[in-house]
Amino acid sequence: MDFPVLATPHVHMAISRRLLIERILPLGIPLAWLQLAAERKRFAAAVAGITFAVTMMLFLMGLHSALYKQALAPFYKLRTDLYVLSSQYEYIGIPRSFAAATLWRARALQEVESVAPLWVSALPLKNPVTGKWRDLFVMAFEPHQGVFSDEEIDAQRDRLSTGDTALMDALAHPDFGPFEALLAKDGHARTELNNKAIDVVGLCHMGTTFIADGNLVTSRDAFLRAFPVLSPSEVMIGLVHLKLGSDPAVAAARLRSLLPADVQVLTVEEMLDREKSYWADRTPIGFVISASMLVAMFVGAIIVFQILYTDVSDHLPEYATLKSIGFSDAYFVRLVLQESVILSLSGFIPGALLTLVLYYFAWTMAGIPAQFEPGNLAIVFLLALGMCLVAGALATRKLRHANPADIV
Repeated sequence: MDFPVLATPHVHMAISRRLLIERILPLGIPLAWLQLAAERKRFAAAVAGITFAVTMMLFLMGLHSALYKQALAPFYKLRTDLYVLSSQYEYIGIPRSFAAATLWRARALQEVESVAPLWVSALPLKNPVTGKWRDLFVMAFEPHQGVFSDEEIDAQRDRLSTGDTALMDALAHPDFGPFEALLAKDGHARTELNNKAIDVVGLCHMGTTFIADGNLVTSRDAFLRAFPVLSPSEVMIGLVHLKLGSDPAVAAARLRSLLPADVQVLTVEEMLDREKSYWADRTPIGFVISASMLVAMFVGAIIVFQILYTDVSDHLPEYATLKSIGFSDAYFVRLVLQESVILSLSGFIPGALLTLVLYYFAWTMAGIPAQFEPGNLAIVFLLALGMCLVAGALATRKLRHANPADIV
């Protein structure tokens, strides 16, 4: 008498798993995946290499964008349509000065609503607790003029109208001092700016830039007392606010013809492009980031090539058998390229997650607000995919030139 065989829980699990796979993949698991999964250590090494390349590229691109945003941070805080600068202007860290009377002449243009001067420089600030000095970037203006589009700064400009007072950057490097704690305790923090007493009466949020690790906003009078080498009749940057509906490009052209040759007039877009070009072309930042991305891509491509080349070599007898019964080279090329696509996807996802961790450390340790941008994600994915496809195509050369009769 035959008795029915009772299925064990393990058998039930295996059957359920197989049914689930067949439902998800009705045509069966792709051969490309089976070949990669068969050598788990080799597969892990390839994914690790791609993850490294993706992480490096995403992090560097995010760092690149964040650094330029930080370099331009002071400009995003200003309320202006045009900039009037000295003809000797290099970048905001070295603005050069020009006669204030030249700026006042801009008011003769009918499109101009108002003009306002701005004074900027890197000056040393004394830590009120430790007494240590450290340079920070100072922006000064006439408090009765609303030159800042930043609501936090604009709301506190009346506090800068009397005495030597200033607003401290809450995102500045901790070495400048615990200004936030001192303000919470006493309502102000007494310190020195370039050996001149100054009272910090509030906070603003700007962050570190290429110029300095912190920022200070103060009044014109306080700035001139701390920076006595500058004549009161000179300004460093002129801000021109146009009437509603005016075309900045047309107004800039007319203003250039109105003002003398010792100054230049730029729209906001031209000013931002000029600052970016300075850091990209006249400093090693752009080159270093671009070179690092190329190195990351090269390392990742080499690892993928080695993995796929070894995989092709190990399966060459099987491939040769298939070639001998009629399979074309195109079939095997597609197979290896499928493996390349799987590898690129398998490396991109953990690479993106690891980049998030690096972005967190960049923000918490260096104050760099690096973050994902859809464009960067798309570019890096396409670069990773292209890298894997090129490596896969190169790895199939040995197979395409092989003679089945010699291998079998």
